[in-house]
Amino acid sequence: MNITDAVSCMCDLAKGEAEQFDVIASNSHSEGLSVFQGQVQNTEISDSVGLGIRVIKDGRPGYAHTERLTKDAIAQTIKDAVCHTQWTEKVNFELPAPAKIPDGYPDYNPALESLTLAELKEFCIELEKETFSRSIDIKNIPYLGADLNRDFSIVANHKGLFYTDKGNSVSVGAGAVAVRDGVSKLGNFVKSERDWSKFSVAEIADRTASYATELFGAKKIEGGKIPVVFSERISGRFVGMYASPYIAESMQKGTSRLAGKEGQKIASEKLSLWSDPLGEIFCHKIFFDSEGCLTRRVEVIKDGIFNEALYNLDTAAKAGRATTGNGSRDFGSKMATSFWNMLVPAGEYSSADLLKLFPKCLLVVRLEGSSGCSSVSGELSIGAHGFWCENGVIQHPVDGVTLSGNYFDIIQNVVGVGNEYYNPFASVKVPALAISELAVSC
Repeated sequence: MNITDAVSCMCDLAKGEAEQFDVIASNSHSEGLSVFQGQVQNTEISDSVGLGIRVIKDGRPGYAHTERLTKDAIAQTIKDAVCHTQWTEKVNFELPAPAKIPDGYPDYNPALESLTLAELKEFCIELEKETFSRSIDIKNIPYLGADLNRDFSIVANHKGLFYTDKGNSVSVGAGAVAVRDGVSKLGNFVKSERDWSKFSVAEIADRTASYATELFGAKKIEGGKIPVVFSERISGRFVGMYASPYIAESMQKGTSRLAGKEGQKIASEKLSLWSDPLGEIFCHKIFFDSEGCLTRRVEVIKDGIFNEALYNLDTAAKAGRATTGNGSRDFGSKMATSFWNMLVPAGEYSSADLLKLFPKCLLVVRLEGSSGCSSVSGELSIGAHGFWCENGVIQHPVDGVTLSGNYFDIIQNVVGVGNEYYNPFASVKVPALAISELAVSC
């Protein structure tokens, strides 16, 4: 049976087995290829399908899932979920009734269905040629490929809620190795969109080549506590690494330093942070969460104040609150909580103007790894590359430095927020951030 029939079958069979239940299902398809030296190196086509159920029996939740869409497998999955309730703690919430949601699928472009692997192949072969032509320093392009993805998902429950969602996208990216005076550098760029007409060989080739060659001629700088500007190229990654402290479950489990601090100042008044599932600036729209609850904008930080944590039904019930509509789950997992479209609202400065806030500063455009970063303690120790700037003017590249500090101190030291976002298609949008001081070791 297909995924829609499977969900209907699971709902029918689950009736009477528990006081409450909800079902989440998804069917995803991806196909892609990679190119090397003018030839298709490999192609890959994959499909994933499955459905999971959460039952609540005698007040206790139980989870199970299956990737076999047969009546027998579905019936066994329900039995497994009911059995699981013997080992879980009681919960106290009601699953939502159906509500009116917008019609249509804003994350889906039917025109992408006609895009073929043959077209992607031609684009990638041309992209490889153009990237090599951008600089004599580019000696190798070890990665170059394209992927086409589409997915369909369903959330349903015992109250008759039955929401569907559909989306698709295409991505093309390249990674180039440049060599100059015996020094090798790697640069890469990936573009994702829902409109194939927005893809340009020239744009991807230009950016890939630029990022591969931009750090040649790097010089040492004097370490210490110095002003740092996180470029919009990497600011989203920096903020995203420390998302979990804002989630109610982390606070309730004692793994967030923000427990008990709602309503208190935790950051510079220059900084706000939202979960913005319906934001016009985003290409992705999330009308309902994985529990079928309607989503809304959550102003997590508002002008430096920890305004509101992110809740699902269970964590909200424990806190005596209403869910914020941030329940997150796939068919094979338990319920969790996530940001939907993470946004730092734009500030008053252009990225270039942020550099003028300091006589001297380090502009960071790349981060390496994250093993020295902890969202629990807030500790930050990470390799970085960028440019040394004086009086707002880039002087020379810098590489091989380490940034050290604590996230909760760093966000207190934000003195300027940019007004430019790097990736139009990203679900994390953070402009450049100017930090008054950060420990930099060379």
